[in-house]
Amino acid sequence: MDPAKVWAIENWPRPSSVCLVQCFLGFTNFYHRFVRNFSAVAAPLNALTRKASGRFCWSTKAQQAFEELKCCLIKAPILQLPDAELSFIIEVDASEVGIGALLYQWSREDKKLHPCAYFSGCLSPAERNYNVGDRKLLAVKLALKEWRHWLEGAKYPFVF
Repeated sequence: MDPAKVWAIENWPRPSSVCLVQCFLGFTNFYHRFVRNFSAVAAPLNALTRKASGRFCWSTKAQQAFEELKCCLIKAPILQLPDAELSFIIEVDASEVGIGALLYQWSREDKKLHPCAYFSGCLSPAERNYNVGDRKLLAVKLALKEWRHWLEGAKYPFVF
């Protein structure tokens, strides 16, 4: 990432209005594919932008989310390009507000596990009523749909 952007992220002032929260989320959303569980991390900030929330009130959860997003953006890992000749590993997780998935592959060069892609999403009010097993299955379903173009042509099956 451009050093000027890193500096801008590190020194981003705490948003003091809904509009400023929206600006920050707009910027971070551009990089959401590089942040693990982006939707779950950003959920407290997204909640501040809803009209039903009433008066703007910055909370400790919002501050934690703000700082964590800044940290994640500054230290975003380098994603490995997917290789159809190698097997894929998919890791999913689910919380009460969101789901996330990670697509990994072993590197040919250093024999280490590297991320290829991240996926995350917020749960709808109805999906929040699912038990944790069903939320994880939903994460699997949506991750397979998101990465279908890589997984269908892969030489080896994927592992969960």
